[in-house]
Amino acid sequence: RRIALLEKMAEEIYREWFVRMRFPGHEKVKIIKGVPEDWKLVKLESAFKFTGGGTPTKEVNRYWDGGDVNWFTPSDITGANGIFLERSGEQCTEEGFNSSSAKMFPAYSVMLTSRATIGAVGINLTPACTNQGFITCIPNAQYPLPYLYHWIKLAKPHFELLSGGATFAELTKGTFKRLEILTPPEFIITEFMRIESPLFNSIENYLRANRKLIETRDMLLPRLISGKLSVEHLDIQFPPGMEEAISG
Repeated sequence: RRIALLEKMAEEIYREWFVRMRFPGHEKVKIIKGVPEDWKLVKLESAFKFTGGGTPTKEVNRYWDGGDVNWFTPSDITGANGIFLERSGEQCTEEGFNSSSAKMFPAYSVMLTSRATIGAVGINLTPACTNQGFITCIPNAQYPLPYLYHWIKLAKPHFELLSGGATFAELTKGTFKRLEILTPPEFIITEFMRIESPLFNSIENYLRANRKLIETRDMLLPRLISGKLSVEHLDIQFPPGMEEAISG
């Protein structure tokens, strides 16, 4: 619940500032054709770096056996429990990665699904690569992680409209690079980051804590069920309502 609230709060701040245009000092700024004065619309090819993906052949076992290179697929994103992803479902080897057209990108990039499922987003916590179904965007000082993440997430309906293909829908890098992103002045981005960064940090910390709790549960539960771990001498305190239900 805390994670969901933090994600909603972070998104609402973005919407308030950059969709409804009620950013700090907006009362004194003239809006010209829907864009605040001194703000810019910048083509994505000039705004930040982005890359595609590739797949090492599955016919060569050594490209996958014992691999430790995170290689994300769209199902990793759509099946994730939160915006941060620590580990992919499959990992390839360094040799497998080098044999493919996959590109390594740094931690805290924004992975955007661009084929079949359009517009699902996730943030990798380690250097990683993806298959061909992605456009991965790399934040920079002008377009830092929280700003870029929210812009990409909320642009999903637009991405879907621009996607085509005979076999499955695809947002191509050629189409993507011609899109424009709203670019506020540096002082607006700095203030936005001052507010958003703690929210993103808290979300990441809570997700890591959840993962550790799940790992502990999965380790202890079989031992409890099998009786290898005794609870006879533990002083377990139940809430009154639960205690009545157990005794009844």
